[in-house]
Amino acid sequence: MRPEQERLLRLLALNDEDAVSAVVGASLTAPDTPGLDDKTRALVRLAGLIALEAAPASYQWGVASAVAAGATDEEIVGVLVAVAPVVGMVRAGSAAPELALAVGCDLEQRP
Repeated sequence: MRPEQERLLRLLALNDEDAVSAVVGASLTAPDTPGLDDKTRALVRLAGLIALEAAPASYQWGVASAVAAGATDEEIVGVLVAVAPVVGMVRAGSAAPELALAVGCDLEQRP
């Protein structure tokens, strides 16, 4: 691990006010997430929205950001499948229709 990442983790673990402010107060469009490309960063943020059981508008934003970064519908659904064992089926189940709407799929409409 690089010294700067180790230092950041140490400061965050200690709840250092400056470090926490720098991370939490970071811009959502900042391209400087260490070790992550734009698409990966967008998918990780989408996973966070699922874990937090975000509002529908947040899913719309998260999916739009992921798609703009090059994510496919398959990758977006893959995020839900990947976090389901961690967040539980209730959260995954409530996120599924929101993600479906955000990618333009109406689950209520029958083929």
